[in-house]
Amino acid sequence: MRLIVALGLVLSLAGCALLPSPPPPTVLHDLGVLPEERVALPWQLEVQVVAPPWLDDGQVYYRRHGATRLAAYRDHRWAAPPSELLARRLQDRLAPATPDAPGRWLGIELVSFEQHFVEDGAEARVAARVLVRERRGGDLLASRDFALRVPAASADVDGGVAALAAALDRLAVAVIDWLAAVAAEP
Repeated sequence: MRLIVALGLVLSLAGCALLPSPPPPTVLHDLGVLPEERVALPWQLEVQVVAPPWLDDGQVYYRRHGATRLAAYRDHRWAAPPSELLARRLQDRLAPATPDAPGRWLGIELVSFEQHFVEDGAEARVAARVLVRERRGGDLLASRDFALRVPAASADVDGGVAALAAALDRLAVAVIDWLAAVAAEP
């Protein structure tokens, strides 16, 4: 009887060893600490940020040096789609407009948001096309393309995420500075 129990125990333990181990939990990333400074513009902005579906699915993308293919880190994701992260960061950096301020529509198309491995390390690359209109579908007041590169502290997922978060924050600042210049034009 003891032999049967011992054999059953050995077989059940062997069966447990054959089962795959559970995958590691997914790590969620955001843009970090909210900025303290807020900029006031003379407009009430309606902000719309869009990105291609493959870029806006929440994965953390990277590209090897010279590669034509994007890859994604398996266990790392953004807490929200990159377009939503950028829209939130813009709103976090803008002070509320006065109630009588004219309305403007700000459209941003995020066209690149990825970590690139280069010969001597890695960097974040972010690019966007920005439009300002009197209102949604109204006259175009100004447009500009932005492209930023931020070196990564390390050539791994942690360095890439930190550099991408910094690049998206710098993009928000650059867009707001540009909007202030557009608003100051006669």
